[in-house]
Amino acid sequence: MPGWNWIGYIPNYSLPVNTALASLPAQSGDLIKSQVSFAQYINPQFGWVGNLKFMQPPNGYQIKLSAPGILTYPPLPANPNNFGAGELEAFRNSTQSRGNETISRFWSVDPTQYEYSMTLIGMLASGDNNITSGNMELGAFAGGQIRGASQAIYIEPLDASLFFLTVYANSNGELITYKLFDNNTETVLDLNEQMFFSPDLHQGSIENPVPFQMASSGVQDAASVQWFEVQPNPFRTETSFRFSLTEAQEVKLSITNISGETVSQMFTWGHSGANTMVWRGVSDAGSQLPPGIYFVRLETKSGSIVKKVVLQ
Repeated sequence: MPGWNWIGYIPNYSLPVNTALASLPAQSGDLIKSQVSFAQYINPQFGWVGNLKFMQPPNGYQIKLSAPGILTYPPLPANPNNFGAGELEAFRNSTQSRGNETISRFWSVDPTQYEYSMTLIGMLASGDNNITSGNMELGAFAGGQIRGASQAIYIEPLDASLFFLTVYANSNGELITYKLFDNNTETVLDLNEQMFFSPDLHQGSIENPVPFQMASSGVQDAASVQWFEVQPNPFRTETSFRFSLTEAQEVKLSITNISGETVSQMFTWGHSGANTMVWRGVSDAGSQLPPGIYFVRLETKSGSIVKKVVLQ
């Protein structure tokens, strides 16, 4: 079925994600997640990549595929050394520490206290450059309470590090803020980005991660945006993105579908005070988009805010 689906893990032995899901016709951008980690499919060469390294009993998983398929778990190889180097390490870790995936070290959160989760693939950015290092950890907060944390992991196809972050909440619409822990300097830094929690939302991809910027001295958090709303929502023919800025500046509005693919981008010069932009549910290519859930990200020089919008 389209969207997220629950799958059980039937074997009584652990398997690397790429081995366990080999029977599926996975396509670029497909996702699988556990309660604490997830992976995204890149291509046949690299397969599933993320901080979900292996599948193991008695866990359940959620998966989102672009194409239907039949999942058949393979038998445990007689010689696990036939796994690739990364898969062999994952297999050894899974058998030695069943159920104990180490996703973060500085912050900790108990996912069993929350009903919902959302995920993102992100990076620490300086301009257009990825400056994430393996000694960094990304933390998500709601009202000062830690709601998710992830150490950066090295991604071989990019020769760079990324964050694979799962965020938790018990209700829709909570404002999520972000911090960065740098183990090299043992400092916690505020980040500019803000988002509104939406269950099962996924943002970013390995090729196009969500960029996080460090807050500059003297710049307010989410600073330039006093408010941001989408009206009407849901909509059929057109809706308005309304926002108020503390100062005039260029702003960018990016619209993604539920798979995290960018379908439309708009740039405008925002005036101090109230601003309005109209969207008619059309892609950048000029085609009418299908009904469904979309996410609009308002980006300013001091941060970003994400809202959910429903096209009927």
